[in-house]
Amino acid sequence: MRILLVGASGFIGRRLLEALRSVGHEVVGTARRPPADGLPGVEWRALDLARLAEDPSHFPWPAGVELVINAAGVLGSDAAELARVQDSGARRLFDLAAAHGARVLQFSALGAGEQPDIPFLASKAAADAYLLGLGIPAVVLRPSLVLGEGGASSGWFSRLSPWPLIPLLDTRARIQPLHVDDLVGAVLALLRRWPEQPMVLPLVGPEPMTQPQLIDRLRTAQGWGPARYLRVPTALAAIGARVGALLGWRALNPQTVRLARRDNLASAESLEHACGFRAASLAERLHGWPNPVVSVTAALRPLLLASLVLVWLGTALVCLGPGYGWGLRLMGEAGVSGWPASLAVIGGALLDGLLGFGLLLPRWRRWALRGQLMLMLGYMLLISLLLPHYWFDPYGAVLKNLVLMVATLWLLWTEPAGERRR
Repeated sequence: MRILLVGASGFIGRRLLEALRSVGHEVVGTARRPPADGLPGVEWRALDLARLAEDPSHFPWPAGVELVINAAGVLGSDAAELARVQDSGARRLFDLAAAHGARVLQFSALGAGEQPDIPFLASKAAADAYLLGLGIPAVVLRPSLVLGEGGASSGWFSRLSPWPLIPLLDTRARIQPLHVDDLVGAVLALLRRWPEQPMVLPLVGPEPMTQPQLIDRLRTAQGWGPARYLRVPTALAAIGARVGALLGWRALNPQTVRLARRDNLASAESLEHACGFRAASLAERLHGWPNPVVSVTAALRPLLLASLVLVWLGTALVCLGPGYGWGLRLMGEAGVSGWPASLAVIGGALLDGLLGFGLLLPRWRRWALRGQLMLMLGYMLLISLLLPHYWFDPYGAVLKNLVLMVATLWLLWTEPAGERRR
């Protein structure tokens, strides 16, 4: 079968691409930026659903496509972007499929249609309803939380797993996670036994569990015992959600707070009745992932980031406050006095604060890390030229910059690329 796989470079799309190829299907993969080193024999096309929403002619339809699998999505909470990509763009894709006589398998999300106050789910539900109203052969698959190496949510949970005391937005709401291998298995089963009527099928794991129970499963797979958990107070979570919304955080914003505090459950029977597939328990799937070394390394990252934010913002506040006079004396030692000295102290403090704030913004974090490296090198060079005796400070004030530079380099090298849409 010739299949158009939309979002083929994403977490789910990559797994589907490999599986479909392995069973003999011919796949046309799409991505906003097609990879240069994709699987041999896979035809790649550029497709941006946001652009397709505005211009349906943006995407020339590949000849001979019998099935469209839409695995594209947006990792975020921007309601306008979600509606543009997951609803409007998906509708134009479905229109093209209908015009060319292709079936459609739409990846939605469990809870779509039931939680209109969640922008992610609302945009998925609108697209699902439009597809089912077209009257073409279609299946809407609504998976629960999908786990596996390379997934955004998976990375978040594995990053939390090494901590002995784990703060969570909620410790009581239940979910039914499944492994990505079971999601792939469900798709292959549907292709072998396609339902006669358009329908919505939930795809869930067999075991309802809370987030602490899920993380304990991940800890067990890595050879650790159960952790202790702390439910973040409602007021603190609300403040964090507002800050996260302003700064563009994926893991903490009003949408994630609401989602974390609600049960998200469904029966596995309808999928089993439709195609004979039922997902396995997580205990049967957690082999090779998560990896304890990778989890611990990832767990260190937010701690280092938080430490650097405190260092840079704290330095800015100190230099503008109780340390201002000390800064002027330091400038005097370097031969600078008067308004140039004041300008240097205040300007340096503001620059420190700007770099610390830049660490909080994912889109600016790489530039902030590079700026911190350059600033520390600049400070050390000026001290070496103008105040070399500070290298022999018994408290190692200058030498400690070397530790900060190593931490900054590690954060820069391990900073994710930040692709939010596939």
